[in-house]
Formats: sequence, C-alpha cells, structure tokens
Amino acid sequence: MLAHLAALSWRVSRAGSIVTAVVFLAVSFGSVGVAQSQRWLIDGLEANADDRGLTWLIIPVAVVAFAQVASTIATRVAAHLRVNLVHKVQAELSEEVYGYVARVPSIEHLERSAYLDRVYLAAKGSGALASYGWSIAETGVCTLMLGLSVWLLALVHPALLLLGLTTLPLMLLASRGQSALRRVIDAHAEATRLETHLHGLCLDADAAEEIRISGSGPELSARADRLWGEVTEAQRGALMRGTLLEAGGWLCYLLGLAGGLALVAGEVIAGRIGTGALVLVVSLALQLRTQLWMLRDNYARAAEAGRAARHYRWLRDYAQGFDDTETPAPQRLADGITLENVAFRYADGDAPVLSSLTAHLPAGSVVGLVGVNGAGKSTLVKLLAGLYQPSSGRVLVDGQPLSAIDPRSWAAVSCGVFQDFARFQLPVRESVGVGDLSALDDTPAITRAVAAAGAARLVGTLPEGLDTRLGTIFGGVDLSGGQWQRLALARGMMRTAPLLLILDEPTAALDPQSEHDLFENFARHAREAAARTGAVTVLVSHRFSTVSMADHVLVIADGGIAESGSHQDLLESGGRYARLYTTQAQAYEVRPGGGDPST
Repeated sequence: MLAHLAALSWRVSRAGSIVTAVVFLAVSFGSVGVAQSQRWLIDGLEANADDRGLTWLIIPVAVVAFAQVASTIATRVAAHLRVNLVHKVQAELSEEVYGYVARVPSIEHLERSAYLDRVYLAAKGSGALASYGWSIAETGVCTLMLGLSVWLLALVHPALLLLGLTTLPLMLLASRGQSALRRVIDAHAEATRLETHLHGLCLDADAAEEIRISGSGPELSARADRLWGEVTEAQRGALMRGTLLEAGGWLCYLLGLAGGLALVAGEVIAGRIGTGALVLVVSLALQLRTQLWMLRDNYARAAEAGRAARHYRWLRDYAQGFDDTETPAPQRLADGITLENVAFRYADGDAPVLSSLTAHLPAGSVVGLVGVNGAGKSTLVKLLAGLYQPSSGRVLVDGQPLSAIDPRSWAAVSCGVFQDFARFQLPVRESVGVGDLSALDDTPAITRAVAAAGAARLVGTLPEGLDTRLGTIFGGVDLSGGQWQRLALARGMMRTAPLLLILDEPTAALDPQSEHDLFENFARHAREAAARTGAVTVLVSHRFSTVSMADHVLVIADGGIAESGSHQDLLESGGRYARLYTTQAQAYEVRPGGGDPST
C-alpha cells in the first residue's frame, strides 16, 4: 500500500514529493538545533562573563537566530507542502475507489449491508489514506526528533534517559484509546449510512412529494437525529475512555519531567554543570511535549489510514477477483441459455427466492416471465445478466458455465432496461449514449436508439434537442416519469448486437397502448439481434397483452417454474397462467380467448 501511495504522490507531483521529503528531514533536526544553540549561547555568556567586548556574541546569537527562523520556516513550509500534496493524492484515490466500485460487474456489494459498510468506509477514508505515507514519515520524523532530544538530555546527565522512557506509557495508552475509537466507528458504519440516507431523503426531489404530503419529514429528520445521537454517544464514550488513558500517560511523563528538572537544577546549584545545561533541559522539555503531541497525532492519523487501507485493499481485491476468468463471451449464441437447478437466497434472507429452477431459453427466442409480485422474476433476470451469482446450480451459455465467462465480457454483450431504471441528469445524448460507451459520441446511433424507443417526438420538443440537459438539480429540464422511462428504453436500445436483451417491466410508466406499440419495436429489435447473434430476449411484464407476443412464456411460482409454453398453449391448458390472464382480461372487460386485455 505504501508503495502504491508513493507512486501516486510521485505521479501527481515529482518536485513536490522531493521537496516535501527534504523539508521534513530538515525539520527533524531544527528543533534540537534550536535547543543546542541556546545552550551554547548561555554557556558562552558564563564563560565570557568578564569579557567586556561583544564580538564573541555575534556568532552564537546568529546561530540561535538562524536555527529558530529556519526551524519555524521549515515547519510551516512542510505543513503547506504536505497539505497540497495530500489533496492531490486524495483526488486520485477517490477516483480509484469509485472506479473499483464501478468496475465490479455484479451488484451484490451494492445491495448487502456488510459490503456497503466497507465501500462507505473505503470511500470515506480516502483522505486519511492519502496522508498515510506522510503520516508514517512524520511519525518517523517525530521519533527521530525524540531520539535526538533524549540523546542531548543524556549528554547532560545519563539519568535523564529515564525521561525518554516516560514517553512509552503515553504512546501505549494513547494507542489503546485510538484503537477503541476506530472500532466504534467501524461498528457504527451502517447507522452512520442510515442517518445520512434519512437526512438525504428530506432533500431528495423524487421523495419530496410523498414526504411533503404525508408530513413525514419531521419524523424522518427526528429518526436521523436519534441515529446521529447514538453514533456520537458511542464515539463520545470511546473518546472519554481514550482521554482518561492518555491523561494517565501524560501524568507519567510529567512526573518524569519534574524529576529530571529537579535533578538538573541540583547539579547546577552544585556547580557540576553550567546554567546552559538547565536551559537546554527546559527547552528540550518544552519541545518534548510538542514532539509527543505531534507523535501522538501522527500515529493516530497513520493508524486511521491503516484502517482505511484495509477497506481499500478489500475493495480492490474484491474488484480484481472478477479478473480471474479470462474466457470471453461467445460472439453468437447457437444453443441458448440454460438454467440447471438454480437456487438463490439473499444473504440476509430466511427463505430462498428461487429453488431448483430449471429452464432452457433457446437462442433467438423471446421469453416472457410471468408471476405474482415477489415470485423472483427480477432476481432471475439479474442472475441471467451475471449481476448475481446463484447460491447453487448453474447458468449455462451454449453449454459453458456463465461463472467461467469473463463477467465484463458478458456485460458487454448484454443490455436492457430494468424497472428501477436510472435517471441520469446529463445532456440527452449522454443520458442515452451511456447505454453503449463505444457509441457515446455517435449521434446517428443515439438518434436511432431514440427513435426505436419512441422518444424522437419527446427529444424534438426539448429546447436544445439531444444537447438539452436533463434534471433540475443542475439547472436542466425536468421530465415526467414516462418521459424518463422512454429515454431509459432508448439507452437499452443502444447496443445493436447483444446476446442477451432484458426488459424488466420496461414500460410500467406508460399507458397500455404505448407499451404495446413500443414492444412491437422491441420485438423487431429482438428479431434483428436474433438473426445476427442468436440473441435471447427476456421480457418481464405484468400486462399479458405484451407477454402474449413472446415465443415462450415461463410462469414463476414457489421458487421454480410452475408452467411453461407458448401463450396459446398455456391458455388452453387452463392452469395458473390462464387464470391470471382471465382475471386481467375481466378487469379490462374483454374476451380472454387471445384478445388484447390492455386495450
């Protein structure tokens, strides 16, 4: 980790890294130089007490003044250089942390509390981590300064070595207090995230309508305040315990210092050492206190950075763990996608969402998924996309286990729209273009996707067309839910040759006729992709008029496949699918024998 941080520091500023290191070394000798020069000056005054000339004072006074000025300037320069360099390295580290988060092809780390806690701590700790190397360097400098100070004290009297030993209890007790505080911070990471989330809801435009109408804002804020109180109370307790431990360490040091000063004063009175030695001891005692404070603070920062480094390494290793599979996704599907006894259970769930699910999705087919809410339809499509890994069983792509295929390669040949689609507050061309980064600047490709999603008229009404910024947070144009969804659909249409096209409730915000018209476009897009690459299209919809256009329908229930077949076959079988279809058809007051229940 230190080597990586040093490389980052060197990359962002070579000159700054070199100058900062040199200045820090100079600082380590500056304070003891000031104390030693003061002793020489006092001893010189005693030795030349009868000399009426002042020439001999020039050099000692100049040395004292130079040492004092140089030490002060070097300390200030070192602090400014360090802050500037750390800010630059922090920017690089933050980019790396969020890059690792974005690099992970699955989404489990974004949906599980334990993963989110570590991601949060890694991101939050980037500032401390950026100063890790310098905190260790400053700790080393402070240790060197302490060593030089104790060495000078030993030259005055060997017994003063004991004064150096009195610093050990202080450092050990301070370290225990800091460790306890770090454990409290880690243990309350989830509560801290929840507090931030609740307070954020009060400022979130999407949640504002419901919060204002329900009047739940004050309650949300009160709950966030209670969480904040719990976190701060736990941290306050750890701080108080740490303060008491540290106070015990300072008491040991002060007792040792008092004894050392008394010893030296006695030696001066007895005439065995000069007054300059007493001045040196007093000066070094004051500097020892400052050096101890610096050592304690730098050690605490280094320990905090070490904690952040653990979370950073976990995130890095977790992201790089997906690099182990190098088998690329096939360029074309010949057989299709097969699920063999697939089961999935959420980490914090008691019962499996899916259990022993077996099905075959033929290459070039459009497969509809039907089931009541909570049946596991969205979970299944995320397993197909590689966003989740099965708890047991296998997903096969042309007979090859999906787990053996490079997940980023599989992601590159998958596309689709999910019911919880994103609202990118970017210019329209970028909000759509991110569906295929290779075509982000390809205006004809973006225009084609917009037209395929039936959003051309919408874009035409915007003040700057494709260049119109979306969303009010950054001063752009706000859209309705249906309009946002049309652009999400266009984003899902950017890739023209996918192997897997997922449409998970893709038109829930649209009226039935619009959905029907749009799915005809999707069906045409799917047929084109099937002809080119043998693509499998998976459609999840609660409207049976849409599902009826699929080649094959799977009815998900009780964690498995309850029924499967074509729309007409399932109607004629009179099973679960036929009952659900009939219920919806009656709601729309139409005949269930193949008519369109959404018109």
